[in-house]
Order: sequence, then structure tokens, then C-alpha cells
Amino acid sequence: MNKNVKGAIAGAVALILIGGGIFFGVQSAKKGAQCPFCKKYFPHGDMMGHKLKCPKNDTDLTPKPVYKR
Repeated sequence: MNKNVKGAIAGAVALILIGGGIFFGVQSAKKGAQCPFCKKYFPHGDMMGHKLKCPKNDTDLTPKPVYKR
């Protein structure tokens, strides 16, 4: 194989890898993020609010008392 064929194969492989990465990135963005507590998918912008209000979140969210020094 000469240099031109090797370069063409390397370029084709690079384009396939870049295209696959973009494809899977777009699919992941459409799917949203998964809640670690209830395992449901929500849009990325709503995830933080959902994690705080998720019924399966058993983290104690009450504020701790402030001690004066």
C-alpha cells in the first residue's frame, strides 16, 4: 500500500469515529439524564430540581443549626 491509500483509510476511520461520537452524543442529549434515585429520565435542565424533590430521595435536606463561636 502506498501513502495515499493509508492516508485515505486513516481519514475514513477518523470520519466514522467522529460521526459515531456525534450521533451518540445527540441521542444522549435527546434522552436526557437519569435520576440516580428513581432511574427515570428527565431533561438535563430539570434534573437538579427533580433530584431534590424525587420521592425516592431519602437524603435529609433540613438545614443544620448554626453554632456561634
